[in-house]
Amino acid sequence: MWALVSDEAQQRVGAAGFVDRLPRIADEMTLKSLDARTGAASHPALANGSPDPRRATVTLDVTFHTQRVGDVARQTALNLVLVGDKDKAAWKIDWTPEAILPHLSAGRLVRMTRLPTSRGRIVARDGTELATFVEAAVVGVVPGQIRSEPGMLASLSSVLGMKADDIKAKYTQAWVKPDSFVPIRTIAAEQVAALRPRLVVIEGVQLQATRVRTYPTGLAAQTLGYLTQASEDDAKPKSGRGVEAGDLIGQKDSGLEATLDDELGGSYGFRLGIVEADERPVETLAETPAIAGRDVVLSLDPKMQAAAEKALGDRKGAIVAEDPWSGEILALASRPSFDLNAFAGGETGAVARYTSDPNRPLFNRATFGQYATGSSFKPVTAAAALREGLYKYGDRIDCPARWTGYGPQWVQLNHETADLGAIDLRTAVARSCNSFFYELGKRLNDKSADLLPNAAKSFGLGKATDIDYVFEAEGLVPSPAWKQQRFSNPADKVWNPGDATNLAIGQGFMLATPLQMANYAAALANDGIVWKPRLVTEIRDRSGTTVRKLEKMMAGHANATNTELSLIRDCMRAVVADPDGTVYFPFRGFGVTVAGKSGTAETPSGNPNGWFIGFASFEQPSVAFAAVFEEFKESPGTFASQASGTAVRAVLAAKFGLP
Repeated sequence: MWALVSDEAQQRVGAAGFVDRLPRIADEMTLKSLDARTGAASHPALANGSPDPRRATVTLDVTFHTQRVGDVARQTALNLVLVGDKDKAAWKIDWTPEAILPHLSAGRLVRMTRLPTSRGRIVARDGTELATFVEAAVVGVVPGQIRSEPGMLASLSSVLGMKADDIKAKYTQAWVKPDSFVPIRTIAAEQVAALRPRLVVIEGVQLQATRVRTYPTGLAAQTLGYLTQASEDDAKPKSGRGVEAGDLIGQKDSGLEATLDDELGGSYGFRLGIVEADERPVETLAETPAIAGRDVVLSLDPKMQAAAEKALGDRKGAIVAEDPWSGEILALASRPSFDLNAFAGGETGAVARYTSDPNRPLFNRATFGQYATGSSFKPVTAAAALREGLYKYGDRIDCPARWTGYGPQWVQLNHETADLGAIDLRTAVARSCNSFFYELGKRLNDKSADLLPNAAKSFGLGKATDIDYVFEAEGLVPSPAWKQQRFSNPADKVWNPGDATNLAIGQGFMLATPLQMANYAAALANDGIVWKPRLVTEIRDRSGTTVRKLEKMMAGHANATNTELSLIRDCMRAVVADPDGTVYFPFRGFGVTVAGKSGTAETPSGNPNGWFIGFASFEQPSVAFAAVFEEFKESPGTFASQASGTAVRAVLAAKFGLP
């Protein structure tokens, strides 16, 4: 193209003004393609009024097809000049920038300006804002404006109280263009007046007013997730939102901020225009408006969530509460936790402590923790034995301290050291007699080794619950087929009696998440409905209009009749109501009837995982729950499952308005 430009125009604009500049204009416009159609040619008049045969003007109807503002149509003119003698004469272009756009005269620029959007809120069922925005300011660095990097870093680190290396790491990692504004730290609105005089004198540093993400309640940190600066890969146009490197987006795999990023994030708008060299606007060529992010409504009950987190304290564990008639998640608590606002504010020191903490506060134990269920699994074993006719309700089975039903080579122990004699199912559940359930496991296994694994799967165990927008682990229900696939050693592939009896009491290879266990407890409460749990219930636009509603959905049905489940619920009531029940003392004098099942699962550390699952009220269940303390250090009179029961009591007190 440069060869078609006349010598005079080449000298006037220079190669940099043509060869280098045109691709930059195309990039700025986000040009995908263009269409140009020539019009009639005309010759300017000479002094005598006749047409000038060596000059001509051709009109062009040009349509620029851009990625960010759509089509831009303009009529321009191309000035031509005839150079050379008769036999070697050729038309060349007397080039000026107005050939691109009519008002793009010398010194003016084509500029694509991004129009800000605002991120949507995350709110609880009662309207409590779990994630929202407050007015603040962002201190940022424009790399291309830095004159003395050591001086800038020293001054800025002094003002912000950050390490110079941490500041530099931010703008070197996110830097795409020299004129990029790279956020370094967000400061509260009330701090701006005091810090502005010290910031504005630092070359390369800017202060921009903004609305920043904040988490007013501090609840459900792992579930909500957090924001991070977009990388170059994130900035590539995928969803059309206009994300650029350095923008805040949901951190991958961190929670709802990530899985709902397209809904919450909205879309940036763009304005394509011509500006003077000092950025004063000349003409707007095209514009697409910004679209605010949508609000997301969760089923969480803030009072129950707060009570769950407080009850767990700083001990490793999780509590999940669920509506057994809809699958709505009322509480989803994991501890230890972290301060989401530290991430939103760019507090690198606090973030570093969280990410390196061996207790893993960023890990969502409620959905990703996979634990042996211990005796909280026993209602499944009872349901399977009743369903298969291998146990008749009311029948008694011996509960010795040492069970040898599969012969002396398969000795298994009860957790109580005394022989309890012949007991029925209600007593066996209340006192959590392992020997009773070893026997049920044997009867099921002798009939078919797949009966108990299949019963567990029918309650939703051993697979992800498929809850929308939430990352979760799948858990594990061991079975003969699983052992065949899992192990390479032929001896390890065999499903043996110990596998069956261990599964009957929730030990061995059995693993489940607290979310799965709460969903299983809900199925016990509601006559066998296995829900697809719901945490996100609605997505609304910023006017409050619902644009999407996530309706309740059944995922399956437990392989048990209403009568069988009613009998099991009565047994679970005994766990709490009978003086010999394993979780009697935590609920003594409680104002609502509770039914549940404790579980103490062995771990390699020697400190057990303590479970308590169940529902309340016993007569009219309105909440199902699962609580676990991970590797709980027991002591005389302090038992892991009872600690979980005590934590559940606090959550139920919040639910029912009790002390």
